[in-house]
Amino acid sequence: MAVFLAVLGIAAVLTVAVSVGVRVWRNRQGQGQGPEAARDGVSARLEFRELGTVGFGRPGVTAMAWQPDGARIAVGHADGSVSIWDADTRAELLTGSGKSQEAVDSMSWSPDGLWLAAAHRHDHMTVWNAANAEVVWELDGGDVYAVVGWSEDGRSVKTYNGEEYYALWNIDSRACERSWFVSIAQQGEVVSPDGRLAAWESMAEGRWTLHRADWQPVPGGESEWELVGHRGPIHGVSWKGDSSQLAGATEDGVAIWSATSGQLVRSMPVERSGGIGSGAAGSGTAGSGAAGSGVTYVSWSPGSAGPWILAGLDASTSVVIDAQTGERLAEVPTRGRASSAWAPTGVRLATIGMDSVVHLYRGQSK
Repeated sequence: MAVFLAVLGIAAVLTVAVSVGVRVWRNRQGQGQGPEAARDGVSARLEFRELGTVGFGRPGVTAMAWQPDGARIAVGHADGSVSIWDADTRAELLTGSGKSQEAVDSMSWSPDGLWLAAAHRHDHMTVWNAANAEVVWELDGGDVYAVVGWSEDGRSVKTYNGEEYYALWNIDSRACERSWFVSIAQQGEVVSPDGRLAAWESMAEGRWTLHRADWQPVPGGESEWELVGHRGPIHGVSWKGDSSQLAGATEDGVAIWSATSGQLVRSMPVERSGGIGSGAAGSGTAGSGAAGSGVTYVSWSPGSAGPWILAGLDASTSVVIDAQTGERLAEVPTRGRASSAWAPTGVRLATIGMDSVVHLYRGQSK
């Protein structure tokens, strides 16, 4: 979906309390500014609202993952079980359990949505058939710290050992297909959606560098280039869906860089409560965000337009902002850095709240 908020004058912002603690800022345009005044074909009036919850009525939620088509969401629980929910009706569809009764720490759907893999605490992995929640394979040991994805053919689970190695585990042979070393300095590597570039944090110092995924020099002869123009450390990055830009969590708020040059495009302060974070469009410098608060992590909504960015402020609060202007759209409860996920398609967001259930949200024009 394209970016939805057009600044057509002086906007008044109302704070509205809705549902389980979510706070919504409604953009009120002037008279005569209806849908025809939209930017990029999207209504200029938009709300970000909570739809409801899933994962309730069972042991506390510890992890979640969207099905690739966004139709269902899997929820991992503190007792090692998983439940699968319909994202539209929020009805529980399936429940599965394996041998492990340890909490689910991470989950990943296979690309075709047929399998669901989960990593449990204390080095255990379970793979379920997502159609009937039957256990396909359980691996006890194997140095599995987290499930981080799948092979392109959907037959091997990609895992991380928490320190230096990734591995592929084939569900047909029930064996490790291969493993490979990742430099400690590159543990935070984040690959672009098109797979051509990657960003990595240098020795956890808050300095992030870009390079070609194949490590070949870019036109001009550079093999890597740093994200520059901001102030202080970068706490995490997230790619725009078209791979052209990165968003970063900084002391000033949310910063946006060009992926091809590493130069700062704009810096947008993010306030902790009320009002609008008015971003500095264009080639502003990092000092422009002094009025904002430090952001702990960012997550850019999917799609080539990438209209929204989720910015984490602390252990229990995140805000959704307009990716172009920095305007604050909603405040949502979260339970930390790994407790939120945009749906792969559409305009939905899921977060694990402090109440240990999953809250679902949707942006919608009014």
